[in-house]
Amino acid sequence: MLSRWMARFGALLLFVSVCGAAAVAQAPTPREGRAPIETGRLELTQIEAALQRDSLDDKRLADLRARLDPIAQAIEELIQREQPRADEIKARIERLGPAPDASKGQTESADVAKDRAEQQKLWQESDETLRLARALALRIEQQRDAISERRRANFARAILAQGPSILSPLLWLDVSQAVPQDFAAFTFLMRQWAETIFANLDWYELLLLVGLALGALAGLPKARLWIQTGSFAIEDGPDETLEPRRFDRALAGLRRVLLSAVAPAALLYLLLWMFRSFGILPGRADPVLESITNGIAFVLGMSGLAAGVLSPFRANWRLFDVSDRVAVSLWRTVRDIAAIVAFGKMTEALQSAIVASLPLTIVTKGVFALIVAGRLVQGLRAAFRTEIDEKTGEVQDRASSHWILPRIAGWSVATAVGVAALFGYVALAGFLVEQVIWLLILVLIATLLLVFIDELVGAGLSSRGKLGRRVREATGLAAGSLDQMSVLGTGLARLVLYVSLAMLALAPWGVDSSTLFGNLRAAFFGFQVGGVTISLSTIALALMLFLIGILVTKAIQNWLDTHYLPHTGLDIGLRNSIRTIFGYVGFIIAASLALGQAGFSLDKITIVAGALSLGIGFGLQSIVGNFVSGLILLWERPIRVGDWIVVGDEQGTVKRINVRATEIQTFDRASLIIPNSEFISGRVKNWMHADRTGRIIIPINVDYQSDPDEVQRLLRDAALAHREVMSEPAPVVIFKNLGESGLDFELRCFCDVDSMATTRSELLFDIFRRLRDAKIEVPYPTRRLEITNMPGAGAGSFIATERPPEPAAKGTT
Repeated sequence: MLSRWMARFGALLLFVSVCGAAAVAQAPTPREGRAPIETGRLELTQIEAALQRDSLDDKRLADLRARLDPIAQAIEELIQREQPRADEIKARIERLGPAPDASKGQTESADVAKDRAEQQKLWQESDETLRLARALALRIEQQRDAISERRRANFARAILAQGPSILSPLLWLDVSQAVPQDFAAFTFLMRQWAETIFANLDWYELLLLVGLALGALAGLPKARLWIQTGSFAIEDGPDETLEPRRFDRALAGLRRVLLSAVAPAALLYLLLWMFRSFGILPGRADPVLESITNGIAFVLGMSGLAAGVLSPFRANWRLFDVSDRVAVSLWRTVRDIAAIVAFGKMTEALQSAIVASLPLTIVTKGVFALIVAGRLVQGLRAAFRTEIDEKTGEVQDRASSHWILPRIAGWSVATAVGVAALFGYVALAGFLVEQVIWLLILVLIATLLLVFIDELVGAGLSSRGKLGRRVREATGLAAGSLDQMSVLGTGLARLVLYVSLAMLALAPWGVDSSTLFGNLRAAFFGFQVGGVTISLSTIALALMLFLIGILVTKAIQNWLDTHYLPHTGLDIGLRNSIRTIFGYVGFIIAASLALGQAGFSLDKITIVAGALSLGIGFGLQSIVGNFVSGLILLWERPIRVGDWIVVGDEQGTVKRINVRATEIQTFDRASLIIPNSEFISGRVKNWMHADRTGRIIIPINVDYQSDPDEVQRLLRDAALAHREVMSEPAPVVIFKNLGESGLDFELRCFCDVDSMATTRSELLFDIFRRLRDAKIEVPYPTRRLEITNMPGAGAGSFIATERPPEPAAKGTT
């Protein structure tokens, strides 16, 4: 038995030893962590050697630029991994303290000295790794800048290269000499294609292609009709009686783009794929057919996109207010320019397939550029021409002022393209034409996206939208707060869209989009200012966490208010205290999560709090005092929401207990804001603190000839007859005094404090009627005056009775 347990114990020791050795073997040392540095340094050396060659085109430079990104990412990950480790080691060294000074006789234990030496060695290795990594990151950034500069120089040299003008007779002479040879090459290509088709195309493949083409011809008009007569659309032609919402118009435009552009393009690419699959395309004909497919799809896409935004034949479905003439003219201009550019690209592909002569290529590009410029000028004149009524002489259909900048830009581009083509800068002219098309695409897409942003985020999330109403129901947010959130969300979405559009618009102009994106990414994910790392993404995530925490807190508060607390039987003040305290707790949790995401640990927050303690002690003392007083009010509840309180000369109902002050609504419907500290340090009269019972005291003075017992009975009966007067405690009538003018009584009874004023008034009305019916008079105040030593008369006295003035007789003054 003993041997068996010894064997098991030995196996366990062996297992622990093997695991420990494996763990030690797998733990990377600092020098092993430098592998990305060595690999990156080798790769960077090769890239630097390749950049020494002068004959590098843009494609090769882009490839070299792409090779730098993985190296930079690996080095950045190494720095982010190694920096916290170096900070931890340095913190341990500081905790061990400085080494003892032997000259002063200071000593320490061998274990402490050994630990300090090991930690110092680890820190030196980690620091060396970080310095090597940062040096390599600097080299990578320098090579990025060098590649970007080379690409910009190549771009400028390519588009500014000057050739012969298309007006040059010598150029046209060269074209005339090269045309026969180029036409023969074209004829050979077509004959070769026809032979390939007849040799490789089977009858069932031909039948399938013909069926697909016939189906496309039959289906596309029906798709167009469905677009026009769908649930969102109307019949062809404007219908001013139907006013769709802006969101429905944007959906209609998007649907029009998808069905009139994407569906036909999908059919065209399916045909191209079938041609390639059947093997009926010779090598040189494949790029030509691909260019034809791309060109037709491009024309359909531009036409559908412009129609979706401008809605040329349905005025009430346009995304913005513009006349029919402007919408139709602009749509036709976009469609025609797209067709011209597509036909030009098809011609270039065909010339490349037949290896056309250089003069013919230059002339073709120049002529197509001039045609585009001419069509742009014609479209601008047709859309924004000024018409004058022959009878009245007034200007009709004048273009609005917001079209001034697009018109100036259109005329400037048309002039620049025409001048560049005429003076031999054919590459520049072609580049400008491509940029016109590219900017048109961006503007049209941005118009649709802006509408969706405004309607989904701006209007949908507002207090009037469906989503906004649901958010209000769930969280209890005020309408103004929700509207502010929708405006901020719309602004943020617009900012992201504008930045994206700027990057896409600048990319073809020699601006390295990867460099621009890298700069934006560096700004978003972290950049250093004075040794402090500022990360916009971290700030955005922290704000998002804080906002989510506040929304969750509001939602739970709303659930407590509407669902849970009403079923607990607690009074309104206690329910408000629970809700407010939960709001404070939720705010603290949300703020803690946000600060943690932003990188503020507990020790950093403690340091900041200590630095601010002096300011809090002097400048913010009253604010902190009011905050603490508010917490005391919520905990001890000397006053609660709904209580009737009296503070000094003011009184009213408590409406809200906030962090700094309490809001009271006076009986004059005015809001009184009182700091919370006044409720703790001052005197406050609360009519509802213990219960809601209030006492009414009504003084009554009757004539000396009245029977006191009858008066007592009459007053008690009046009190007991009123529905608001409590029977317990019972009403009491006190014979208070023998007054100067009569007998003084007091009626004392109890009722709810909310009805004290109305109950007192109704009791006075009833008491007056009862006294009058019982012929008990209420005496007027009297004064007895004694006059002595009056000249010419003896001493005497008389009684003056204060009576109201008698009303004047009718018709007298």
